[in-house]
Amino acid sequence: MKRLFLFIPITLFITVLIFETLNAFDDGIVNLTRRRGNNEGCTCHGLTVSAPVKATITGPSSVRAGDTAEFRLKITGGPLVRGGCDISAANGLVITSPLDTMLQRMLASANVYELTHKWPKLPASDTVTFIYRYIAPNTPGSFDTLYANANSVNYDSLDTGDMWNYAADKVISITSSIGIINISETPSGFSLSQNYPNPFNPVTKIRFSTKENGNARLAVYDLTGKEVSVPVNGYIRAGSYELSFDGRGLSSGIYFYRFTAGGHSETKKMILAK
Repeated sequence: MKRLFLFIPITLFITVLIFETLNAFDDGIVNLTRRRGNNEGCTCHGLTVSAPVKATITGPSSVRAGDTAEFRLKITGGPLVRGGCDISAANGLVITSPLDTMLQRMLASANVYELTHKWPKLPASDTVTFIYRYIAPNTPGSFDTLYANANSVNYDSLDTGDMWNYAADKVISITSSIGIINISETPSGFSLSQNYPNPFNPVTKIRFSTKENGNARLAVYDLTGKEVSVPVNGYIRAGSYELSFDGRGLSSGIYFYRFTAGGHSETKKMILAK
């Protein structure tokens, strides 16, 4: 009889242990991206990467030193009843965004924090999207890398049938800070002015305004539509601003600059003549 009483608690303990092991990462996991050359990935959802799962990091390819930019991790493929993630940066910082309440920032190793899901996220239109922010290091002229892995699970409390994959590493150019002057804190509305002088060589001034606090972006493109610079990318307060754009590293030609803020966007043309 004593053996029966002893067997029952042990059986219950093993059952609970197995259940907790299978569900241990419902509230996220860190330190499993390729940031430190890891290759084990999210092995709780299978031992190898699964090609059907696609994970993509989207966001600007260049960020000014010390600036904050918004990025997204998009997950498709696999069972994708729910999706989870681990997001990290080689040198800069990854932080949560108010646009996504399903991410949390956790300590991965000494003084290094990464982002992971609070709970596996439901897909929308067959895609799970996590939104986060990246703070560039104060090292202009260098490069940084964003890493991520993602799981696509059937959410049945078992690890069979679940899948995961790495996102392609996102390399970011850390550009020199460009001085931005706040001209007024009471703008009349959204606006983007023509740069002056125009044509220019190699520096020109661009004025822009937004009447809303929030994320703003001013990007420069060449004739092919390739993004060549992002002088403004992050949170700014309502106001009118002037920045000095330096085209010293660009070839002569026609460029376009687009300012986006508060749901508005406008594009203008400028000419660099060396």
